[in-house]
Amino acid sequence: MAIKLLTFDLDDTLWPCMITIMRTEEQLHQWFIKDHPGISSQYSIKQLRQKRQQLAKKHQHIAHDLTALRKKSFLELAVEMNYSPEKEQQFIQDAFELYILERNKVSLYDDVIPTLELLKTDSLLGAVSSGNADIYRIGLGHLFKFSWSAADAGQQKPHPIVFDSLMDKYNLKPTEIIHIGDDPISDIEGARQSGIRAIWLNRNHIPWPNGLNSPFIEINQLNQLPAILKTL
Repeated sequence: MAIKLLTFDLDDTLWPCMITIMRTEEQLHQWFIKDHPGISSQYSIKQLRQKRQQLAKKHQHIAHDLTALRKKSFLELAVEMNYSPEKEQQFIQDAFELYILERNKVSLYDDVIPTLELLKTDSLLGAVSSGNADIYRIGLGHLFKFSWSAADAGQQKPHPIVFDSLMDKYNLKPTEIIHIGDDPISDIEGARQSGIRAIWLNRNHIPWPNGLNSPFIEINQLNQLPAILKTL
């Protein structure tokens, strides 16, 4: 059956994630120092990260939705600072606007734009991510048919509902999709659980984890993908 759709993970597939998050949290903390010193004097960046992780465990119903979780973390900080209702809402809005602005300042891998532009001439492309990066803010929206997130699906990868709900929405069969991602569990196993073939993008040449079935195909650069697809 012909491939109708190529789906791509975002973080660590199209750009390195951790440096983006670390820079974003540093910018937030600098803003706290300047405009909300009560927060910065009480919490370091590491402590805020740990606090947010604890929040995710406490509120499992929103743990998959990183936008909702981030806003909830800002709300808790505002409550701790005893802000008035008006200041509380303004703080949450300002903090999230700064966060999402910095979150989407990514450094794309060099092969991303040329490869996606080449693939787009013959295939539909979709973004499927557990995070809250925004392909439209980043400037990749013109290359993708859609963006599908854990917030849309109600669970994070590798839960099968992520790909199952995507197929339901776009009336696709598993054999019509190939997923490309960096994470052996969330991407490769996640797609496999829904019957979708997945190509492992292993940029850092790490060993495949013991106990998992070997990936369908492994590549080390995204620009290897067009040639691989011609063989399928």
